[in-house]
Amino acid sequence: MNEQLKILEMIEKGQITAAEGMELLEALGTASETETKSYLEPASGTVRRNYKFLKIKVTSENNTVNVNVNVPIRLLTTLGEIAGKMVVLVPSDTRRNMEQNGIDITSIDFVKIIEDLLNGTLDDPNIVDVEAWDEEHNTNVKVKIYVD
Repeated sequence: MNEQLKILEMIEKGQITAAEGMELLEALGTASETETKSYLEPASGTVRRNYKFLKIKVTSENNTVNVNVNVPIRLLTTLGEIAGKMVVLVPSDTRRNMEQNGIDITSIDFVKIIEDLLNGTLDDPNIVDVEAWDEEHNTNVKVKIYVD
C-alpha cells in the first residue's frame, strides 16, 4: 500500500487530522509532487489564487441537517476520484427538492472545478450556493460548496 493511502486511512480513522495529513503528504515529497507542480502551473497572464480548503456546508434553519466538511486542497490531487461523487453529501430529500426546482447538481463539472482549484484559476470561490425548502422537516436547507 502506498504511503499516501496510509495517510488517508489514518485521517479516515480519526488517528490524525486533515491538516496533519496534509503536512505528512507534503513531507513525503513523492514523485507525484513533480507531476503536480507542472499541473499546478497557471496559464500565462492568469491570476493564481492560493486556496487552502474546499469547504462543504449543509445547514438548515431548524438544525435538523448540519454538515461541515473541510478538505485541504492539496488532498484533492490524491482524492480526485471523489469529484463526481460529491453529490452524495447533499441529503437525498434536499437533492430531490433542488431537482424539482430546476437545480441539477449532477450537471456540475466537478473535475473541471477541481482542475481550476488546483491551478488556482477558479473565477469565483463560490462553487455551489443553493437554498431549498425541505418539506419533510419543514425548514429551509442551504448547501454551500466553496474554497477558502
